[in-house]
Amino acid sequence: MKHCVLTYFSIFTFLCFAFLLQSCKETGDQPFASSTTPSTEQIANSKFAKFVNELKNLSVDKRAVVLQTFINDKSASPVIKDNLVCFYWYGKADSVLINGDVQAGWTRPDKMESIARGEEKFFYKIYSLPADARIDYQFIVDGKIITDPRNSIITPSGFGDHSQCAMPMFKSDSVLLYRAEIFHGTVDSIFFESKQTSILPRSLKIYKPAKFDSLTSLPSLYVNDGFKAIDFCSYINVLDNLIADNKIKPVLVVFVDFVEGDQDYFLNKTEEYFTAVCNELVPFIDKKYNTSKQAKDRVLAGISAGAHISLLTALKRSDVFLNAAGQSPTTTLELFDAVNSASINKQTKKELKLYFDVGRFDLVQSGIDNNSFLYANQLLRKEMKNAGINHIFNVFNDGHEWANWRERIDEILIYFFGI
Repeated sequence: MKHCVLTYFSIFTFLCFAFLLQSCKETGDQPFASSTTPSTEQIANSKFAKFVNELKNLSVDKRAVVLQTFINDKSASPVIKDNLVCFYWYGKADSVLINGDVQAGWTRPDKMESIARGEEKFFYKIYSLPADARIDYQFIVDGKIITDPRNSIITPSGFGDHSQCAMPMFKSDSVLLYRAEIFHGTVDSIFFESKQTSILPRSLKIYKPAKFDSLTSLPSLYVNDGFKAIDFCSYINVLDNLIADNKIKPVLVVFVDFVEGDQDYFLNKTEEYFTAVCNELVPFIDKKYNTSKQAKDRVLAGISAGAHISLLTALKRSDVFLNAAGQSPTTTLELFDAVNSASINKQTKKELKLYFDVGRFDLVQSGIDNNSFLYANQLLRKEMKNAGINHIFNVFNDGHEWANWRERIDEILIYFFGI
């Protein structure tokens, strides 16, 4: 974070943190995800734990048949029963670690326990997770990172393939799926170049809803890191399905490609970025397409650092965007300052409409005071509530993943554009 002279609002925000910290403790909000360590009772009632104990007590030469029987019966990993999830890996290795969302947001891999059978070993690890949790994970086998070979579910990620663990009550949203029988929108590919040389030129993809030529004054959505959002969130399918089902108004969506250096502008050189978006990109789109020219009809959205700049832009440039959505937003002192600044203007406070969510197993450092993303966003929620800013905040039993964020796209679209 950049060094700066504390403004009035920075001082005010700093003083508020102590109050909010105590307030979170008093209301039961947790700065970290709840424990994933199984209880004694859960282990006592677990068939997997019973199998492991029996395997340990067998002589090495008798383990082969028992293990083969188990693997034939439980060929898919992980093994899930009620709230217990049991990961296992079997083969030749000296050590196997598991790393993912529940391992402190991919920062502290857990060593899997092992039971030897000749040259091969049975590695395992048991966790307790909420019944609707969905998480990403990988194995590290003798230092090599791999997906779970006995898990066919691979999730989208900007950092290589991940395996997915979905608990029994998690159900992926069918709105993500392509439907051939409905009308579909079209996508233009265009190029945008800002007058600010610090903002690199970039490609845009523009979603135009079905029957676009007959529509006027369309509301618009701008999506930071938009190309990944298309690839990883099935955004086009969701838009087509919701419009076809008459759940949202037809909307024009501007998917903004992520280019080198954006992370710095999303978090540090924020004014340069949102000035280019508000003063150049929006007029560029409004001139080219049949969009509404009113701030109340524009939404800016993003994930992580892109969520930070989206929320910040609405708070600081409500003349252009009165709506913003942030999924797993990084938090900064500037964002808290902006909340306090916006709260002073009664009209702006009344008209703003914000959405943000966070995963219970999100990253452990948010960018401000080294709080977890979960706790920092709980603080932000309290700050917005105290400021009287209209918003929705949700915590989901998930991590800092595209496979988490894609499940919320329909909720966000309905919140802002619902009929």
